[in-house]
Amino acid sequence: MIAPMTDLAKRSARLLSLSLLVAAAILAACHKSETPPEAGTTAASPAGSTSAASPAAAPAAPQASTAPLKVVALGIGKSVGADHKVTAEADTFAPSDTVHAVVGTTGGSSGAKLTARWSWVSRSGAEKPVGDETKTIAPTADTSTDFILTKIDGLAIGDYKIEILLDGTSVATKAFRVAK
Repeated sequence: MIAPMTDLAKRSARLLSLSLLVAAAILAACHKSETPPEAGTTAASPAGSTSAASPAAAPAAPQASTAPLKVVALGIGKSVGADHKVTAEADTFAPSDTVHAVVGTTGGSSGAKLTARWSWVSRSGAEKPVGDETKTIAPTADTSTDFILTKIDGLAIGDYKIEILLDGTSVATKAFRVAK
């Protein structure tokens, strides 16, 4: 025979049940669910996904930026740190150096094209392309993107320019020099 529950036991059971229910609700609110991408879209980042999050869940997870993506910095140097930023800015390089151009962006995008166009600049000012690279990025917050210029047999001595394009529009340029 099972003994009947006392009032204290009943209250304890209700409190335990209520505590478990609250914990389950909190865990459910913090859980991110991703929907599979539609045909022809990329699943690289949840930045493009939309979800109806309750205001109570907002502090639990950082929200994607709703501001449009824009380039806010262009740094050039010989190396990049763990934070994906140039460790020391430089404007003069040796022919054997690797030139890193780090582009800082702010805002968000579900798929922007960031292009680096490297040019050698003659004394007359004419530009000769020496490299070009495009990366598709889908940031949800401030981010840095690294572009590299190097040549196995060394960079030619002279003046250079890098131009950064965001979705085909020029947004930043920087000049640098390669010298012995």
